[in-house]
Amino acid sequence: MSQAALDRDAALGGDPAAAARAREDELLAACESLVGLALRAGAHEAEAFATRTDKASATFEKGDLKLAHVDEGASIGLRVFRDARLGFAATNQFDRAALETAARAAVALAAASPADPANRLPDARPVAASAGLAHAGLAAAGIEEAVDLGHGLVRGARAFDARISVDGASAGVLRVSQAIHSSRGVRAAESDALVTLSISGMALDGTEVGGFHYQSDAVRDPARIAPAARELVDAFARVTAGNLGAERARSSYQGPVLFSPDALLDLFVAPVLAATSAIAVQRGRSALATRLHERIASAGFTILDRPDDTELAGAGSFDREGQPALPFALVEDGWLRGWMYNGYAAAVAGRLSTGHARGGARSVPGLGAHAVSVAPGAGGSRADLVRALGRGLLVQRFSGSVDPASGDFSGVAKSSRWVEGGREVGPVRETLLSGNAYALLARIALVGGVAERVDGAARAPWALVDGVDVTAG
Repeated sequence: MSQAALDRDAALGGDPAAAARAREDELLAACESLVGLALRAGAHEAEAFATRTDKASATFEKGDLKLAHVDEGASIGLRVFRDARLGFAATNQFDRAALETAARAAVALAAASPADPANRLPDARPVAASAGLAHAGLAAAGIEEAVDLGHGLVRGARAFDARISVDGASAGVLRVSQAIHSSRGVRAAESDALVTLSISGMALDGTEVGGFHYQSDAVRDPARIAPAARELVDAFARVTAGNLGAERARSSYQGPVLFSPDALLDLFVAPVLAATSAIAVQRGRSALATRLHERIASAGFTILDRPDDTELAGAGSFDREGQPALPFALVEDGWLRGWMYNGYAAAVAGRLSTGHARGGARSVPGLGAHAVSVAPGAGGSRADLVRALGRGLLVQRFSGSVDPASGDFSGVAKSSRWVEGGREVGPVRETLLSGNAYALLARIALVGGVAERVDGAARAPWALVDGVDVTAG
């Protein structure tokens, strides 16, 4: 950003809302200028997207402070179309000479690119401002707060159980402002602020080394930071200490497995997200391409995109193309309800975007969900689901591969527990899981009654899924 913008931020430091608006105005002005330069350079359509990021982070290794770092930066990207040919350029300089260079480069690249009739920008649509993305309480937070939070994570894990070795931990304060302007009338800006937390490690008891575990979170509300840090440490420490004394799974079988919210997202939700990309459908890469408006999962299973959920990191009022980001049902009560479209996919289909353009200022827009939320069901608590499982494997993390094209998966269940007689009886060594995610969606027997926040970016409940192949190692 310009020195004038930095000086203005400092002058407005006592008014966080005014400082955020000033940053947004500065970004919008740069975007508008760049679009004008592109049109004068020969572009038929132009879109500029800019971001400014301020981050203070503290990283810990083996329980000790490794690095405390403050980073400030800004980028602006320009997408142009000329005769339905795409050109793109980006820069981290905002002076006029740099913007002129970017405009000429993007137009020159467009001249050398193949034409595509779907290469056009979306028209402007009304965007409602999100509430509560940038809390005033985070405006002054910086490196000291990040270091204190990181130290708290390490101390908390050690206090829970002296056998826990914290391999890595981090805490950061992230503030982002973004803006977009296009020749099609799109004009929007927004600011966000987050505290990020993570911790990883294992428990050591003599010569025994327990299974590695990782936990993370992202929080916007300053009142939630301390509770979130305590909850993060507690969840991490309980799982990590509980991994000691792991034994071989008591049997191999094909049948019910209880999946944590994290594992449910990795194994069953991620393939659905890939398959509901309109681009994947249009290019013949979606396993669900012929299943729209059909039942693909058990009754009661619902996957939503909730960019209006301000407790999730991906929340926001508009997407990478300035289109409104609104709640969207992908799967509802087991039925496949719709595809996600960005501007390009929408142009191919001759319809409006669903507001699912993703990305930053350094590349052209991609496509994806913003803030995934799997709705809770009637399965009750984790303990209720354990009783319903009766005998078998409880999986807290999955490490392996899931092929979104076919749905086939194979990998290792980690931080797992064996269930016998409807209760958790002990930790299990890494155990092989395999199956087909799309086929098993129809065999979701029970969905837990609480959708937990996962890594601060998604919500999902525990779920009991039948028909999984379990191979004891």
